[in-house]
Amino acid sequence: MISKIETLPNEILLQIFSCLTWYDMLTSLWSLNARFNSLICLTLSINGNRLNNGLVIMHGLSHNKCCSILFPLILNSLALSSSIQRIHFDGTNSISSDLCYQWLFNDKNILRFPHLKSFILTRCGSIEPATQSLVYLIKYQLNELTLTFDKDIFTRFHFLRKHLLHVSYKSNQPFT
Repeated sequence: MISKIETLPNEILLQIFSCLTWYDMLTSLWSLNARFNSLICLTLSINGNRLNNGLVIMHGLSHNKCCSILFPLILNSLALSSSIQRIHFDGTNSISSDLCYQWLFNDKNILRFPHLKSFILTRCGSIEPATQSLVYLIKYQLNELTLTFDKDIFTRFHFLRKHLLHVSYKSNQPFT
């Protein structure tokens, strides 16, 4: 039995899908049928400057939902993981820094998203999970890399640098 939503043309469905968050789209519409799956992949493949394009890992997205539902769903579908061109991690949520490297690479250090073109880290307190992969991503994969640091990281860096200079100065002093 065909539902009324399935009779809508693809252009209208794409407009509807673009208004949904990627995780709502996946948990609600993925696996309904081949047509919806292909429209979801098309929606996720859009790499524009809109806030909701691609995967946006941000505040409000639970770790359990990511690890138990969304991550396996994406990894088990080659069409889905291949369609993703943009990933945005919002660092205000600790889940983002925890999942960043885990989402990008598998155990063999192979990128999970072969068509990834845009990688955005916003409000980074630390980019340690991503630094392992940034060189590879910049050299072979990305057209766009955006890193936005939290103001506190510069304060910490300045304090650490000042402290290290002070310690270094004291260690160079002769013992008396």
